[in-house]
Amino acid sequence: MGTNTIKLKDIAAILGVSVSTVSKALNNSIDISESTKNKVLELAESLNYKPNFHASALRNNRSLILGVLLPDLKDNFFLDSLNGITEESIKNDYKIMVYQSCNDYNKEITYANLLADSNIIDGLIFSSTKNIIIHKKEENHINNFITKGVPVIYINKQKKSSVNSTYKESGFKIGKECVKELLSKIEHTNLSA
Repeated sequence: MGTNTIKLKDIAAILGVSVSTVSKALNNSIDISESTKNKVLELAESLNYKPNFHASALRNNRSLILGVLLPDLKDNFFLDSLNGITEESIKNDYKIMVYQSCNDYNKEITYANLLADSNIIDGLIFSSTKNIIIHKKEENHINNFITKGVPVIYINKQKKSSVNSTYKESGFKIGKECVKELLSKIEHTNLSA
């Protein structure tokens, strides 16, 4: 069987246990004996089992994907910020989906609407090609996220701010801080849901 074809039910069938038992064993549940955990883990490793990212995301009501929409990756500040965002996202088991508007406001709107309509991201790190104020009616391409309960962190060269915070630091450090703040907001949003 290939890497992508092994499923929990396959492991369960081979071992003669339930899918729930396999899932609990792979997640190190205290409800499963060490002997069963070891059998499941050994078989999963020998079959090169990889968890289904999408199934896990659906189960946890999270995509584990952060959206990043920046104006210009040739600009050192935004490139450094993206490096910080990438490093901190990986550290927290998140993937990022990056769009570059190329300093084109129409592309910014298109990409923002694409991300908002897809419902695929847990949060957005965003920098506009224009000076905008979040929650301003005519900037509805960002308000689409806020209306849907998707946390947004705004970043630019002078400052990084969510609705209530501001920082002045290097791009790399700001990128890392954006992810930390965004993940905190995501956690808060999920706890209140």
